Amino acid sequence: MADLTRMIKDRLEQEFPLVWVQGEVSNLRSPHSGHCYFTLKDEASQLRVVIFRSYYQAMRFKPVDSLKIVCRGQLTVYEPRGEYQLLADYTEPLGMGALAQAFEQLKARLDAEGLFDPRYKKPLPYLPHRLAVVTSPSGAAIRDFLQILHRRFPNIQVLVYPVRVQGAGAAEEIVGALRTLNTMPDLDVIILTRGGGSLEDLWAFNEEKVARAIFQSTIPVISAVGHEIDFTIADFVADRRAPTPSAAAELVVRPLEELQLELQRLSLSLQRRFLNLLQQGRERLRLSGHRLKDPRRRVADLRLRLDERAEQLQRLWQTKRRDAAAKLRLAAARLSLLSVRRRSEGQRLLLQQDNRRLQQVLRRRLSDHRRLLEHLTDRLRPLNPAAILARGYAVALTLPDRAVLRTSQQTAVGAPVLVHLHHGALRCQVTSITDETLPLPTK
Repeated sequence: MADLTRMIKDRLEQEFPLVWVQGEVSNLRSPHSGHCYFTLKDEASQLRVVIFRSYYQAMRFKPVDSLKIVCRGQLTVYEPRGEYQLLADYTEPLGMGALAQAFEQLKARLDAEGLFDPRYKKPLPYLPHRLAVVTSPSGAAIRDFLQILHRRFPNIQVLVYPVRVQGAGAAEEIVGALRTLNTMPDLDVIILTRGGGSLEDLWAFNEEKVARAIFQSTIPVISAVGHEIDFTIADFVADRRAPTPSAAAELVVRPLEELQLELQRLSLSLQRRFLNLLQQGRERLRLSGHRLKDPRRRVADLRLRLDERAEQLQRLWQTKRRDAAAKLRLAAARLSLLSVRRRSEGQRLLLQQDNRRLQQVLRRRLSDHRRLLEHLTDRLRPLNPAAILARGYAVALTLPDRAVLRTSQQTAVGAPVLVHLHHGALRCQVTSITDETLPLPTK
């Protein structure tokens, strides 16, 4: 199989060394390797296309999906899969030139990044003292520019920075010129110019590197490339666009005669303004002079006013002195009253202290008497009849006269007696009497 595939590959590359194929782009992809892969198809068939990185990076026009393009290349066979494919080295869109398509693509991308944003446009100096022109020194554009510039303002300083304005290396020289000029001091504006030509001739001014160099310039840049109908990427990025090199010269400086006339007009205006101010000053001085009084009358007025102020001060002093004396008397009275109050307050405090000490003595004595009373009560408590009854003794009373029986002789057999116990009482009747004293219980 490998031999057959190799034979087909050799035969195909030999029979189709260079072909042009047109179709619609689909499945476009560009991996990290930098190569570009896509399928070119029409209504009946499709063809795999490969563009290697070296060709792809050099192409101004980049294919996109769904775009109809024309490819140039060599047919070959990818042996691992046995597929035939086109190794393309050039593409261009159908219906529109590759350069025009590349121009639109770059313009859209830089616009999206903000390189055309008006807020980044730098203003041109009113009257530049020194300017630089980046162009070909042998072209007609520089001659037209210098002729008109010197006719309008002969004394202006012009630095011509020679570069190639078309062909290989032109873009790099223009970028180098812009970067070098931005390091020079006292340079007010840069004019980037060349004459008209085809899109291919003007292509150096559509290069991305030139556009970014213009955008990064800190010195204002005027783009004057081609004729009035020609637009380049440099025109959109530059701070101002001039339709032609001659128009750039008219844009960057005003005619000397016009500036001189304006200077005269400003001078006359300043002179009139100065005279008006002078006249107004004189008028104010005259009016102020009328309002000035005789100095002697002014001194007399001041003396009278001084005497009047002295009398006012004297009256004010006497009034203040009387008020101060009254306040002093009042303060003395208040001070005296305050002294009495202070003494009264001292006596009241002493009384409060004596009262507290007396209360303490009374409380101590009362406590001592209470303890003595409790002691005496404890001593008298055993003598209480109730206490004796509580110890188990009883009291016998005669009835009905309730006399305490102290001896057996105070009653008779059959007489009723009332016996009081610690709790309760007994009504008893005497059944017998003896004079013998019986022993009392010990517990």
